[in-house]
Amino acid sequence: MAVRLTEILAPAKDVDVAMSAILAGADSVYIGAPEFGARAAAGNSVDEIQKLCKFAHIYNCAVYITINTILTDVEIDRACELIEQLYNVGVDAIIVQDMGLVQKCRCKIPFHASTQCHLSTPEKAQFLSACGFDTLVLARELSVDEIKSISASVPNRLECFVHGALCVSYSGQCYLSYAIGGRSGNRGVCAQPCRMKWSVLDADGKSIFADAYFLSLRDMNRSKSLQDMLEAGVSVFKIEGRLKSQEYVKNVVAHYRQSIDKIIDANSQKYARLSFGKTKISFTPSPAKTFSRAFTEYHLHGISSGNESFSTPKARGEFLGKIKKVFVGGFFFDNAENIFSNGDGIFLDGKKQIGCNIRKIEGNKVFIGMPTDNLTPSENSEIWRNKDLKFEKQLQQKIERKLPIVISISETQSQWIFSAKLCDERKTSAEIIVEKHQCDVSENLQMATERISQNLAKLGGTPFEAEVEVIANSLPMLKTSETNALRRNLVEKLSENILTQYELKRISHQRKQPTKQAFDKLPFSADKYANIFNNASKMFYKEMGFDIDEFAPETSNALQGLRVMTTRHCILREKNLCKKQGKFKGVSEPLYLQNSDARLRLQFDCTRCGMDIFWE
Repeated sequence: MAVRLTEILAPAKDVDVAMSAILAGADSVYIGAPEFGARAAAGNSVDEIQKLCKFAHIYNCAVYITINTILTDVEIDRACELIEQLYNVGVDAIIVQDMGLVQKCRCKIPFHASTQCHLSTPEKAQFLSACGFDTLVLARELSVDEIKSISASVPNRLECFVHGALCVSYSGQCYLSYAIGGRSGNRGVCAQPCRMKWSVLDADGKSIFADAYFLSLRDMNRSKSLQDMLEAGVSVFKIEGRLKSQEYVKNVVAHYRQSIDKIIDANSQKYARLSFGKTKISFTPSPAKTFSRAFTEYHLHGISSGNESFSTPKARGEFLGKIKKVFVGGFFFDNAENIFSNGDGIFLDGKKQIGCNIRKIEGNKVFIGMPTDNLTPSENSEIWRNKDLKFEKQLQQKIERKLPIVISISETQSQWIFSAKLCDERKTSAEIIVEKHQCDVSENLQMATERISQNLAKLGGTPFEAEVEVIANSLPMLKTSETNALRRNLVEKLSENILTQYELKRISHQRKQPTKQAFDKLPFSADKYANIFNNASKMFYKEMGFDIDEFAPETSNALQGLRVMTTRHCILREKNLCKKQGKFKGVSEPLYLQNSDARLRLQFDCTRCGMDIFWE
């Protein structure tokens, strides 16, 4: 059985964050281009992306670009030109939603099917595979068994989210932000109405629950189930967060690096890392200590409750315990001086919800807010720390990721040969020749060996760390500056050879072009929820044998009665009132979500344990 390569795929809002993710142990990064990403606020120039590619490819890390919005006819042409530019500067793949790009883009670069493609069934996976996509990004909502079924149906690599914020809707199937304010998630400008407060009303207009954030979910954390996902067929483990801070990305990537490495070490005959280099960090990774709304595995092991964040859509962070005793301006907590720091941010969740900073600590007394606030928490409030100053300072320290190399000095009758060789599977090497007639021979071989070895091993600031071996019977007499120059030239040459080798591999990996025959007998159909936004996309479906005459909801202002969200989330399940279990009785349906911006009709689909939400 062939060894399967695994990837930790990290998000990056800019090149600095991407480089930090790679240093922290990521095997690949995804980042926005100047236009057309599903996070419009996270764009980067082509020049910056070229710089990132060179940095990443030294470690055999891949760079993926998000062009995963639906595009207008004019934008399609611009996007095709941009993709060609990105390919030419070294990008490994483009993450795509719009089938218009499949139709019009002739660039050889591989395409990955974005999670916006709404891949939740084997049939959809087969369709996307026939489209020529290289890697398929699965819907976040799928269970291990559903992932296994999809894996068995296609030969493609499968990519799954393992960490970060959750869209309550199946990705690509949410039109709520567009309906409310004209800002479409499929166009990269979601306003996140799912994080708003709502009332739940029955058919008579009666409120049946206290107002809450009924569409707000916790954040995903599947780090305890990585082996289950690997065995189900997942190869790429994706972390959400292209708007997250550099510290967040470092922490989460380092955590998953350690977790996956343990699995690989125990199953080396089955799995291996895509990239190379050992990361050196000075902190203990802890995802709970950076932004989170508390965690959930989100239906990974079957339909479950406990996924909601109804009380707040904001970051909770790390759970520290409950308050047993309060005073005006704060609370008591055992061992407080060793747990809290002045300036820590906390969220107190009880009868009263308080978000504040810690002002000072005296023994076991914790003072919160400003002196004039006189904040008094509720007893039994949960304490969540969403800003840990000590930990943040640790995260700001330098991270290194080093590639071991061997620098050796050998000789022939007329030359000294200085060579550097990678100690990984790539076996890339470089060498520099020093002619003997150009240099005097050192008189003390032992002393010369020690001096030249120390200088050649000084590789700080490079991706390498060296072991130096001398297998020559004589050495040249070199000044320190000459040895340093030789070392720099040798490392530069090695880096160039690594990048050349990578480039040959990259350009040999080309996107498959779809053919109509590939779609014959596929059990798949499409409608307006296929998000066709341009004529190129419509033409693609037509040429491949699909009869579609509806464009995406974003092309219309007549949204009344439209399904604006499809979700596996169920408000009744989370409130322990599951209809399938007969717990929801005596309430006049349909139910509605309502606030000052919208009125939404809920339709509970108990056959799949989910909800459809309609615009009223």
